[in-house]
Amino acid sequence: MTQKFEPGRRSLLLGSGAAVAAAFGGPLTAMAKRVEYRDGAACVAAPASSVVDSPYGPTAPVNDLTTGLPLVELPVGFRYASYGWTGDQMADGLITPAAHDGMGIVSERRVGVGHEIILVRNHELSGSNDPTSIIGFGRDVGPGAVAKHDAGKTGNSYQRGGTTTLVWRNNQWVDSYASFGGLIRPCAGGSSTWGSWLSNEETLSNNISDAGKKHGYIFEVRADTSLIAANPNPIVAMGRFNHEASAIDPATGYWYLTEDQGNANTLYRFLPNNIQGGLNSLHAGGSLQGLAVKGARNRDLRNPALCDEFVCEWVNVANPDADALIRMGGMGGLEVVGVGTVTASGPYAQAYAEGAAIFGANEGCWVADGIVYFTDKQVTSAPARAGRIWALHLASMTLKAVFVSDDKQVGNSPDNVCITPRGGVLFCEDGGPGSPNPTGAPIISQRLMGVTAKGQSYVFAKHNFNFTRSQLEGAGKLAVAPAAVEGQDPRRDNRNTEWAGAVFSSDGHTLFVNLYTPGITLAIQGPWARGTL
Repeated sequence: MTQKFEPGRRSLLLGSGAAVAAAFGGPLTAMAKRVEYRDGAACVAAPASSVVDSPYGPTAPVNDLTTGLPLVELPVGFRYASYGWTGDQMADGLITPAAHDGMGIVSERRVGVGHEIILVRNHELSGSNDPTSIIGFGRDVGPGAVAKHDAGKTGNSYQRGGTTTLVWRNNQWVDSYASFGGLIRPCAGGSSTWGSWLSNEETLSNNISDAGKKHGYIFEVRADTSLIAANPNPIVAMGRFNHEASAIDPATGYWYLTEDQGNANTLYRFLPNNIQGGLNSLHAGGSLQGLAVKGARNRDLRNPALCDEFVCEWVNVANPDADALIRMGGMGGLEVVGVGTVTASGPYAQAYAEGAAIFGANEGCWVADGIVYFTDKQVTSAPARAGRIWALHLASMTLKAVFVSDDKQVGNSPDNVCITPRGGVLFCEDGGPGSPNPTGAPIISQRLMGVTAKGQSYVFAKHNFNFTRSQLEGAGKLAVAPAAVEGQDPRRDNRNTEWAGAVFSSDGHTLFVNLYTPGITLAIQGPWARGTL
């Protein structure tokens, strides 16, 4: 069933021509309030952040308007509709893949008197020995064709990763279809300002498939309901490494990239040759650079205190397509201070040689109001760390630690991050139960967390997917129901799995976000004005 929302107040979008545009980046930037961390004036220095009460109030289970199941916990007054579950049939007849990860809005426009939003969603899947598992298998030419980067085998595996496209129109879900296939683990990415999504592979491999394809690249997927939506060729100049997020600065056209390679990564900047942008413009090449602390070669930034600041600069990466090192250290490689030997991507090895800084495991990235926000989610117990959020002020090149968690209760591995149209900071947790926690306190459910101007966190939402087979079958979701066990009605408990792909509509009225497991997309609406999200 498709559920239409009935907002309690008239959508801002219907009365604001400024909020309606073809591309996502423009309206969000135009409508966003002054970001809370501007110049870092409100940050309160401390060893680490703490958790505070939410301005939205406590959370409680809320029934999904589509299935009736309480998939998540939300504050009073919020509601949501689910769509695009793993196993659901899409409008093109194909089945929705699993592993819903990064997601972005690629188009917002008026349709008659209404409003349409088109999103592209990553599916972070890797190999399979079944060629039919490739997204868009058999749809290679003609109407409904789905572009694929690699239809061959790497080793013994076909690559199942790719993207699907979703359509939200007049406050209801209306459509979804496959838009790109043949990728390895497309994790996060970022929306351009011209109506496309950059889908980023998170893989570190020097292998070449039997179709002659390498992996670890960035690809462009456009908003196109004809299904011919993606350029199958990689954007080589943006680097080959364990990509996470991409974020464009609309003021300059520069892109900022993160890499999730534990203890061997930095923040990257990409300067396109075609600074005007537009579809396929990034294929014209450009320059890749890594972030370094000025006057401090290979500064270790894995353990900052809250509000710590560093003046930074950029160092060049000569060959963005360089192979990964087998390992760092020994055998003429590079040694990461305090870590020992770590496999490093070719781009990071070059940046490191030029003095680039060291981060733990960089993930989400967002640009707003001249500031690049990015997360470092790496969780360890010695020394204690459970995630950081950094803010790089581009005008001054000052890097500031605006959130520092040494306790999973405060923030359990911040992954995707977004700056909301109201100027708030929201991050998705991706810590799970297996990561060490300095306090030993249990984490029952992964959360969506807000961050205050002082650098503290609060809980906005909780994962609540914990249902019996009977409940899932009753909701028509057999594909995600657990296997039958004789004499039992087994439960599927995914509460401690990650949130992903959080992004707001440009008017701030709707938050789109994924439950990575079992693979569900939500549209959340409610009294956002009670806080800064």
